[in-house]
Amino acid sequence: MYHVLILHFDDTYFYQRNLRKKAFVEIDLRFLKETKFMCPQERLKFIEERIPLHHSLITFIGKGDYHYISFLFLKRIREYFALVVIDNHLDMRASNEDIIRCDSWIYRAGFIKNLKEIFYINSSNIETTPCFMLPVYLSIDKDIIDKKYLNTNWTQGKVTPQQLFNFISKINLITKIIGVDICGEPQLDMEELRKSEAINLSIVEILQSLSMKKSA
Repeated sequence: MYHVLILHFDDTYFYQRNLRKKAFVEIDLRFLKETKFMCPQERLKFIEERIPLHHSLITFIGKGDYHYISFLFLKRIREYFALVVIDNHLDMRASNEDIIRCDSWIYRAGFIKNLKEIFYINSSNIETTPCFMLPVYLSIDKDIIDKKYLNTNWTQGKVTPQQLFNFISKINLITKIIGVDICGEPQLDMEELRKSEAINLSIVEILQSLSMKKSA
């Protein structure tokens, strides 16, 4: 069974009360400075020490500005696995070890010993089904969703929420999903936050129901 973890880098999730009811742990990191878009190594270590060691997490990270946090969860995986990134941007720019950025975390992840495959999913290939030979860690940035369904703070793709939900379900039919993180929250606009929460809750419901079916 998946457990929901919420990381608070800003106030985004405090306006998503129904999502917070699903959380088994919430970690308040709003006091931290120098974490938006990029993070020095020592501060990243500080964050990592506050995240509980737990398997099968659905982690809500916040805005796409903090997508680099995915790297912390990938480091912890102790089996060979594939990373599936659903995102309107390929965060693959080179970076040194002193700092990690929201546009470089996949590059850094490429050096993780147990990570054997990386699949990048965007608007052009969300209808395809890659051939997965390993368990999958799934990283979702909701900026892949068309603006008419959700307005995030980054340039966006053309995917509908239903296409995203269908892709998640397809992965589960092929292989085991060992962890998930989700970012791409909107600015503090109540209507957009309401839409974002509905998408978040749907993803949680899909993953938890699929998990129960597999364990039955």
